[in-house]
Formats: sequence, structure tokens, C-alpha cells
Amino acid sequence: FSKNSMRHAHLLLLFFVASASYQRPIMSLASGRGSSTTTSSTSWPQMERPLDADVSHQSSSSSVPAIMNYVSAETTEMSTRRDLGGGDSTFVGVIWEPKQVNVHNARLSATEMNLEKNGFQLHRSTGDDVGTLQEIDFCHQDDVVDKYYPICEAVVNNSLKASTSTPITCVCAFDHNVRSNDHSSVGEIKASKQLANDVGTEEPPVPQVQNPAGIVHADYTSVSGPRRLGDLSKQPKLNDVLRPKLLSQNRSSLLDPNIVQEALDGKRRYAFVNVWRSIDRDSPVKDNHLACIDSQTVGKDELRVFKIHYTDRVGENYFACPSSPSNDKEHSWCYYPDMTMEEAMLIKQWDSRGDIADGSERSTFSIHSAFLDVTAPKNAPPRKSIEVRCIVIWDKE
Repeated sequence: FSKNSMRHAHLLLLFFVASASYQRPIMSLASGRGSSTTTSSTSWPQMERPLDADVSHQSSSSSVPAIMNYVSAETTEMSTRRDLGGGDSTFVGVIWEPKQVNVHNARLSATEMNLEKNGFQLHRSTGDDVGTLQEIDFCHQDDVVDKYYPICEAVVNNSLKASTSTPITCVCAFDHNVRSNDHSSVGEIKASKQLANDVGTEEPPVPQVQNPAGIVHADYTSVSGPRRLGDLSKQPKLNDVLRPKLLSQNRSSLLDPNIVQEALDGKRRYAFVNVWRSIDRDSPVKDNHLACIDSQTVGKDELRVFKIHYTDRVGENYFACPSSPSNDKEHSWCYYPDMTMEEAMLIKQWDSRGDIADGSERSTFSIHSAFLDVTAPKNAPPRKSIEVRCIVIWDKE
């Protein structure tokens, strides 16, 4: 080679190395704490196990160490684009800050966690529900909507009506996700049979099995919570799972617009609650657990808005930073090891009468994330789960 060609090749090598370094965010987790990484665009961060953790813990231990993917306090505006199947493009403006925490075994807690105070609680199915759960095809949209949504609505209604004096007007399930760290173990999602004719395409947009969400987040914000409630009083969007059923019943919306407006005007309390359940009929959850933060230990200044641009609307989530200096409490993480199909975790996603929403002592939501368990067996079965979103509206106060 000539000197010029060698110099040209050297410059090309430097360019490709620099490009590769720019495109792939690097996280240093050797000590259990990640170095903040700034990128103009990135993807979902990988979940990691602590490298120096004591792996002698068992599921009967009071806590396990885990690495949670927070965002840095320097993070400001964040966004992504989501397609009809639920897939995300790259994230823009995110600065990840992984941190090692202890996740407490909520089964061993001296007092049971509950939705109103802590933002989450455990529910155990009994009676006919147990048999029905065994019969449901959780990968079939119509089966989930027709058979499982009513179970979730009853669970949420019964769990909340006992803790509040104001009667509940309605509980309606309206959306769900199926998740697994091994998509092949679940199978493909089967879209509603009516969806193709509704959208007018030969191949309807089919929802995707999602990965466990290994980021510290909440599903709604002070903007997207009210906005989503308002959407449920309008004609359903293209990617709303209830759209085929509502149109087949000649219904223009899931919720009564007058009741929704009263809730938005502050005359009624409303809340979004997720019902999270393992759909593995053979094994309890051994890894990729879902953990929640006790809402009493989260400060408002630790929240950052993440915008999701759908085809026909903009949604918002909260991502969370580690405990701030102004917060005199460390985030208290909790999980329920070995969850089975007969158990469900109820997670509050937004409460219009919550502490962050209106300054009361009631929880507004529970920040949550999946995590990798250092005590999980090497041959742990893949996590297979479903989460159903429900809207609850109370009578006028």
C-alpha cells in the first residue's frame, strides 16, 4: 500500500470505531452502579444481575440484590414512537443510570401491602376463577377480552370497594400486554377476528409479545392519565383492543362521556389499576420478577416524563431517577417470589385523589420494573405474564 492509501484506511478505521461507540450505549456495572451514559438515541437498556452479589439467598430470604435501570437526574425530555403492534423505535434523550438496590420479599412483610397506601397488593384467586384461568388462551385477543377481562374487573372492584366509603360506579378493563423473555415459549398473539374487516386491510395489525419492562417507570402521568380517561369516552383508536367489540355492539365509546367529564372536572374520583398475572400453568415465576416501589418512598422531583408517539395519539409515562437528596427515604422495592397463575399483583397506575395528584395521603401510583434474580436457577423457566389495565370511577363525592 502507498502511504496515502494506508492513511486513508486508518482514517476509515477510526470512523467506524467512533460510529460503533456512538451507536451502542455502554453501561459499567462492575460495582453494581452504572455510569450515566448520554446518547442522542438509544434502545431499551439490558437487564443485568449484580456481579458481586451474595447468591446464597433463597426465595425465603427477606431481600435479594438487583440492578434497576433508573434514568439520571440530568435527564429532561425523552420520547419514542410506538407502532400498532406495540413495538418501540429508539429512545431519544434518555440518560440511563443503573443502580443496585435490595428488593424486599413482600410475602414476609409484617404488614400486607395495599393499593391505597402502598400502591400495590397481592390477590389470590379462588373458586370458579381458578378453573376459568386454566381454560383461557391468553394469546388470543378475543379470549382475553371475553373471558379474562371480567375476572380482572371483579378483582379490582372487590379490592377497592372494601377500602373506600364512596361507592364505585364502574370498573372497566380496556387494554392488556402479554410479556415473556422467551417469545417462542408463549407463541404468537392472535388478533381479534373482527379486526381485519374493521381496519379494512387484508393483514390486520397483530399485537406483539413484549419483553419484560426492565426500566423504572409508571404507566401514566398528570397529563396522560386524564387524557387517557378522556379517550375512553370517545370512539376507540385503531390499536385499542376493545375497538372490534365496541363497534360490533354499536357503541361509540367504552365509557359514558358525561361520567368521564364529571371525573375530569374533579366531581368524581378515578384511578387506573393494572392486574399483573403469570400465565405459566406449570411453574411459578423464578426470574424476571416484577417489583414495585412503596409509593410512600417516592418523591415528585424524582419523576421524568417520557413521551410515546402512537399513530393517532401521544401517551406519557414517568421514568424515575434514584432517590434525590431532598427525599429522606430510600426507595423501598418489593416483590412476591414464586408467583403462580392463581395469584395476581394489583398495581395502581394513577389515582386522581392520590398524594402526587392532589396532595392527599393516598398513593397515586407505584413505580415498578422487572428485574433479574441472582438466586434464580440456571434452568429457570421463562417468565410468561399478562397485565390488564382497568379504569375505576367512583360515584360523585
